[in-house]
Amino acid sequence: MPLCAIAYVSRARTDLSPTDLDGLLADATTFNRMAGITSVLMFDGERFLQYLEGPADGLASVHARIVNATRHSDIRELASGPIAARRFPCWTMATRQVERAVLAGLADASWHGFDSGTAVAGNGFGMLLCSWTDGRGELQPAAVSLGS
Repeated sequence: MPLCAIAYVSRARTDLSPTDLDGLLADATTFNRMAGITSVLMFDGERFLQYLEGPADGLASVHARIVNATRHSDIRELASGPIAARRFPCWTMATRQVERAVLAGLADASWHGFDSGTAVAGNGFGMLLCSWTDGRGELQPAAVSLGS
């Protein structure tokens, strides 16, 4: 089955507590694993930015849960489409707390799909990849939790 990806940004519920966030991450990790999805999630205290990848049917299931979730609103798709290979193959739900300016830069960047050839300065997907890798292009260890 071909692989697909989606990236979106959304606004967290204003009363989202650290416990709520931990619950969201635990639920999403479990569901992503069952659906065959790998993912990275960034949070700046107000907004989420998430990139998900996997088989089209699994991605559709996860996307439906995201759209119907009550812990966030104002979902804006940044890009979606087919991908040649996973970029985050070991991370069912990697998470990272980021500064507002970092997330704003990613959310406001130009997103033109997920082709590795587009991983250049000013491109949202390229910026996302750079934020999760070190200077040699190796994935950095994922954060353990955002809420705790």
